[in-house]
Amino acid sequence: MNEKFNRDFLKILLVIVTPILLLVLLFSFYLFDRLMEDKKKFLLEKTYSMASMISSVAAFDKKYSINHDFDNMASNATISQVQKTFDSIIQVDLELEYLLGVREGEHIKFLAHSKEEVLDVEIKNLSIATPMRNALEQKSGVGIENNYLGQKALASYTPIKGTNWGLVVEQPYSVHIKPLYQTSIMSALAISSFVIFLYFILKRYEIKKTRLIEQSEKRFQQLVESSDDFVWEIDKHATYTYVSPQSKKIIGHEPSEIIGKKPFDFMNEEESARVSKEFFELSGRREKIVNLEHTLLHKDGYDVHILTRGSPFFDEVNNLLGYRGIDRDITLMKIKLQEIEYLAFYDALTGLANRQNIYEKISQEINYAKRNNTQSALLFVDLDDFKVINDTQGHDHGDEVLKSVANRLLESIRSFDTAGRIGGDEFVVLVRGEDISEDNFAHFDALIERILKEVNEPIIVKDYKHQVRASIGVAIIPRDGDRLEDVLKCADRAMYEAKKLGKNRVVFHKS
Repeated sequence: MNEKFNRDFLKILLVIVTPILLLVLLFSFYLFDRLMEDKKKFLLEKTYSMASMISSVAAFDKKYSINHDFDNMASNATISQVQKTFDSIIQVDLELEYLLGVREGEHIKFLAHSKEEVLDVEIKNLSIATPMRNALEQKSGVGIENNYLGQKALASYTPIKGTNWGLVVEQPYSVHIKPLYQTSIMSALAISSFVIFLYFILKRYEIKKTRLIEQSEKRFQQLVESSDDFVWEIDKHATYTYVSPQSKKIIGHEPSEIIGKKPFDFMNEEESARVSKEFFELSGRREKIVNLEHTLLHKDGYDVHILTRGSPFFDEVNNLLGYRGIDRDITLMKIKLQEIEYLAFYDALTGLANRQNIYEKISQEINYAKRNNTQSALLFVDLDDFKVINDTQGHDHGDEVLKSVANRLLESIRSFDTAGRIGGDEFVVLVRGEDISEDNFAHFDALIERILKEVNEPIIVKDYKHQVRASIGVAIIPRDGDRLEDVLKCADRAMYEAKKLGKNRVVFHKS
């Protein structure tokens, strides 16, 4: 009887419990699948966010690297920043691993990674590094694949825009399968125990996830605050809603002084009109802000040159909420570029037009005179016995004399004439002419005599008086040549004729 009862009880238990356990098991699998989908979405968002950041950094470094040498200096700088970022935001508790790779020859090389040293992978070994292969083949996605160690992993992958790099964010698959085993075992023990256990597991997971999000936000905040750039967020009306502490360093204002205002409030009237127009055109098209150069006014009143990059963000129904981005101080870079541009066209010692600049202006003047039937003059000015000053007083002394002569030339000529230094103590003055009859150059005489008189005035350097003299040769444009070389040769010959006649005089070239 007892034996029969036991058998019946077992049958009833089997009939009742088995379907329930199967339902619980199916529910467990369903729940596991949902968790996996959330994790995939989480990993994909992480990957796209990181890829966007790397692409922005790479694009910026490439644009502003010296000689645009992206394959060397700029790419190395980008990889270094990426490695630092990986080191800062690695999700240790969730065992996330970040990998940045590139194909080199017959290998996949890992440029940056968040954990221990990662060895290169041979291309022909198709059984490993599947996510990175997909990324390097310009594919994006997430799934369970064999990683670079040949182990199954939940991995998200995407190519880096503007580069030949690929990004992979992965997590060991065992991290996900283990909870399923535990759940199945608990289901076999008791439904009630399983429900309670599942509740606490989910609660624990939620707490853990919340803690990780808080830690991630804290890391992000620390990363933002450690950057040299000014990080900001504005709403769709361009009003600041967030400003990083770097605003104090860059434009002298605390974040609390900026939030609630607009970027245009920190610009002069003309710059404000230009930048606001460009911003609202971009926001109207919902486009990114890419390398927008503008000028902000520092709290102390001086200009700060800024390079702005930003991206729009939206709500759940795709309504534009505003923009997030960074402002980079490029003032020193702009100053350096201006210095380089200045040195390309002007003499470093005297500030006059240099050889290249003055020769270009002479060529333009030749064409102008031919088209408009005018006559201009080219003066070749050579200081007499200047070598004596250098030999007796030194080159520093001589340089001061040359600067004084250059200033006197500028004071003597008109605003539309040009003075240049072509080397040593040799100067060139280009005098714009008038529409007059041929071989009558009296209108040049007064200006040339004024130049010679100004140069002849005593020059005092360190209490030492110099009586400077100059021989001036004059060529007429276009009478003495319709090419730069011909006009220069004529003026040079006339200058040497002036020296032969006793120096410190003016001689016109005789055609």
